[in-house]
Amino acid sequence: MADKFEELENRIARTIDLVKTTRQEKAQAEKDLSAARKQIGTLERELDQLRHEREVVKKKVESLLEMLSELTEESLV
Repeated sequence: MADKFEELENRIARTIDLVKTTRQEKAQAEKDLSAARKQIGTLERELDQLRHEREVVKKKVESLLEMLSELTEESLV
């Protein structure tokens, strides 16, 4: 009978340890998820900024090409 109680105590102790470990892992996973979401937000803002900068550069290049084209047309006339 004492062996059965001891076995039950051991099982309960292992279960408690498992629950504690699982809770710690869950807490760490939630922290990791939060950090990942913050990083995603930062990367999305950087991407938006880069896209905006690309558009600005594209317009400047198009303007310069147009000016060169006009210059070339003038020299041909």
